[in-house]
Formats: sequence, C-alpha cells, structure tokens
Amino acid sequence: MVARDASFYDLIGVGLEGSPYQVFVDEVLSDLQNGRKTDGFDWSPDIQMDFTYEQLEMELGIASIPTYVDVDSSGAYKTKEGLVVNRGSIPRAKHGFAINEKRLREEIIIAQRTGRYSYGLAEKMRDVLFESTSDLIMGNYNGLTYQRDQMVSKGSFTLTTANNPSGILGTFEAKIPAANKTTLSGQARWYTADGVEGTASNPIKDLQDKVKQMKNKRVSNFHFEVDELTFDKTLEHSKVREAIALNLYPTSQNANLAALASVLDRTVMKAKLESIIGAPIKVINNIVRIEVVGEVRSFAENVWALVPDGSLGDIKAVQPLYGADPAARFATYDGGRTVLKQWFDTKTNTQYIESELTALVVPARASHMFQLVIA
Repeated sequence: MVARDASFYDLIGVGLEGSPYQVFVDEVLSDLQNGRKTDGFDWSPDIQMDFTYEQLEMELGIASIPTYVDVDSSGAYKTKEGLVVNRGSIPRAKHGFAINEKRLREEIIIAQRTGRYSYGLAEKMRDVLFESTSDLIMGNYNGLTYQRDQMVSKGSFTLTTANNPSGILGTFEAKIPAANKTTLSGQARWYTADGVEGTASNPIKDLQDKVKQMKNKRVSNFHFEVDELTFDKTLEHSKVREAIALNLYPTSQNANLAALASVLDRTVMKAKLESIIGAPIKVINNIVRIEVVGEVRSFAENVWALVPDGSLGDIKAVQPLYGADPAARFATYDGGRTVLKQWFDTKTNTQYIESELTALVVPARASHMFQLVIA
C-alpha cells in the first residue's frame, strides 16, 4: 500500500534524495556563474535592502596632485565617491518552470500498480531539476547581458511590450552626454538603404573622430564594440575596403584598389581597420531569447560604441526576501542575490521551480562612453 502523504506527490524530493535544494545548487550548478556575459560590469559588493539605486559618475583613475599650502595650513581631504548623476528603481525579474500533472499522473499510476515509482525516477527528476534550475539561472544571465549591451549600444535599457510581454514597461537611462552620441543623417549615413552606400559617407573618418573625442577625455585605454552583423556590413563598405587595401599595398594604383579589396581576408581586414582607426574592435555576437518573441540580438544594430577598457560600472542587486514556507524549498545563488523556489500546488497537481532576481546594470563611466549610429 502506497502512503498518500505529501511526499507521495513530491517528485522533486525523489530527485534530491533527501539532500537540501541549496546543497544541490551549490554542488551541481556552481560553474554556471562563469556564463555571465556582462563585460565591464560585475556585481556590486553591496546587496541593497531597498529598490532605489544611485548612478555615480566615477572619476578617471588618475591620482590628484596635493594642495600647496603654507606651513600652518592643512591640505584638502579627498573622497573616493563619485558624483550622483541619476536615481531610479531596480526592476525585479521572475520566471519559472512547471512539472505538470501528466508527469505526476504517469508516476502515480506506476506507484499504484507496483508499489513504487518507476526505475530510475530519482535520476530522471534530478535531471529535470538540473535543467530547469540551470535554465532559470542562465535566463537571468541572458537578461543581464541584454541590459549590459543595450546600455552600451543605446545608452538605455527599455522594457517594452516587445521585449517584456505581460511585464512592466519603462526606460532605465545610462545618462550618456548628448555630445557623446553621433547619429549620421542623409547621405552621410554609411548605408541609406540595404546595400546602398551614402554618397557622402566616410566610415574611417567617423570612427577616427570618435577616437579623438575619447582621447580629449584623457582616456588612453579604450576599444570599440559593435554587433557582428553591423561589423560585417562595415567591412563590405567600399571605402573601408579600399582604405584597408591602400594600407596594405601603399604603392598600388588607385584603379587596382577595388580588385585588391575584394579578396581581403576578414581577419586581416579587422586587424588593419583597428590600426587605421586607432582602437581595438570587440565584435559582439550575443543572442538572447524572449518568451513569445523568440531570439533577438542584444547589442543594437547599426551602432559603433567606444568605451574605456576595464570597469564600466556595476550590477546593483536587491536582497531577496522569502518566508519560512514548510511546503517549499529555497536556495540562493549569485552570492545571495538570486532566490530559487520549488513548491507544489495541490489544486493543479503541479510542481513549480521559480527564480527571482532584482538587479540592474548601472554604468559609472557614462561620460566616457560614446556611440556612433551609422544608418
């Protein structure tokens, strides 16, 4: 006779085999932390108790000179805090998986007939728990990647009905100065239509001008970031190919440049373009999936971004709260920033695995971030 207590329906418990959910997460899923793609942004060491954040504009890492004073005067005291340039609220992100009644019913029928669950159920449910929990964590990381790439390429992260169906709407600004963003217009655009170059377009000069702007900010180490499709389109521009060909073959006749440019190797072209414009190029190929919508590229199309090397800001997170629910299992991740919850709904005979993370990518060097919109 099979006992019909709560544990009878607890298939996740069978998979855990008596081990706490937290132990499972710590032992099996710890390596997932290496999958977060938020270059230039790491977790803020402080986990906030409230949802309000402050965006600080940090100074360059140049030590200031001392104050020259007379013998009896004290010098000026310095601060490591930046200037507050923006305030707002950190959005909460939640999603989950459901193990529905069909799976439960199949196992219950087997248990009724044989007095035990199917052979290998513990391993199967452990696999379900691993896949569901890891997908939730990686989904959170994809969300942070999307935030990061949008902040860098567009200067803001906007929640719309397209990228956040059935969720909240709003815009989180990076507060990049207007002077740092150049949007080409008319025939100065690199492309005025698909495959049609602007007659007054000058990609090399446009990129070099951005480098000059960065150097005028006294930043010496920096790089361009661009989506892979936009980069490929840039390399197809006739003026870019000819400039690279001329750099490689300076004694070539102008009439031969087009032919030489048509056979250039992509790797060689990238290296030479970096040399010509005066900055390394980081090609971004981050693709995230949005429920209902499908796959989207997280870095904005037709944008070249120029940013300092190293830290650009941090990821601010709020301390999650969860109660002592005897019918649920809890685990934390990301140093306590993410909470994972597993529970059973007796009304629908469904087991749920949920994730909650309240976090926002917040730039701290907005005045040193530049954008060039090419089309």
